[in-house]
Amino acid sequence: EVWDFLDLKNWEVSMPQMDPFYEGLTVVGDYHHRGIDMKLARKTIKRIVTFGKRDFTFVSVSDHPRGDGAWVSGTVSVQTDRIPRTKGYVRAYQDSIAFYDAMENDAKTGKPQMKLTIVFRIDLNDSREGGDGGYIPMWAYVKTVGATGMASVQNMKRQLLLMAEERERNNAKGNEKGASCDNHWLARIRNGTTKCQ
Repeated sequence: EVWDFLDLKNWEVSMPQMDPFYEGLTVVGDYHHRGIDMKLARKTIKRIVTFGKRDFTFVSVSDHPRGDGAWVSGTVSVQTDRIPRTKGYVRAYQDSIAFYDAMENDAKTGKPQMKLTIVFRIDLNDSREGGDGGYIPMWAYVKTVGATGMASVQNMKRQLLLMAEERERNNAKGNEKGASCDNHWLARIRNGTTKCQ
């Protein structure tokens, strides 16, 4: 579920729950090579306090289970004529890598666990060729960007825990009543409900 939550195809549902500044995502290209999935995309965000609207252009890369069992995904910022700068947005850059490692079930509760390690770099000033800068003083950048990023990670953790708790409740209800329910959180949201009946 963690992998699904962060997959670009699910951002329409998952990102607003994680990032209050998220505005939208456009996938411009979809590529596959030797089991590695790549997507060329543009993410837009709303104004953050003193920062105007930003857009990020990147290639998202996903590598399904490696030899050691870890799954890996990441983003690499790109400049391409396929995604030109858009009036009203300052081009920003976000590079990341995430490792998804399954762990043994919790010894006390028996619940499944996962170790998610995310490393990322964000640059909200468009200083590349053809850019108009972002004109953000470093003190303002340091005071807001780190806190905003951590809030997004905490929101993600909270949402994933809520989804796991809901799945357990729904499984218990289904076993009691013999009811059937779509246990996949994303399918329920897309169908207009968040809980099993």
